Amino acid sequence: MKSILISLMFIASFGVQAGHHEGDKAGHHEGHQDPKSVVMQAYETFSSGDTDAWAALHADDLVFTVFGNIASSGKHLGREAVIQNVFEPISVHWPKFKITPMAYYTDGNMVFVHSKMTADNLDTETMHMFKVENGIIQTFTAFDDTDSMAAADVL
Repeated sequence: MKSILISLMFIASFGVQAGHHEGDKAGHHEGHQDPKSVVMQAYETFSSGDTDAWAALHADDLVFTVFGNIASSGKHLGREAVIQNVFEPISVHWPKFKITPMAYYTDGNMVFVHSKMTADNLDTETMHMFKVENGIIQTFTAFDDTDSMAAADVL
């Protein structure tokens, strides 16, 4: 019985990983993962600094919105715009920035993530909203504590 369970777990793990690296430059995946798994991978690739893997999870015409009046604020269109106008400024304005997801909530193709956000002089929480279609993130909206982020901005 134990060997059967181990075999089933082994087989199931292939199903979970299927399609993980599939996709083309246009941002389409053949084997669609559930929205929560896609979003979890987006946080993992962001945290590791692997912008190529991060970009592969997002649509070419991604709409990435950060409210408020901080260095990364605005409606950023496309993956490269996000990398240049959001990710690059983060390390400059908030040294030692780290985001740690605490809970994931899903409603169909929408995923909401409650996270801990820390950096030098920053210790707050945030909520992010993702829209995932066909295994690809189409939209992202950050509901960040921009007052705390502005106060912690080192520039």
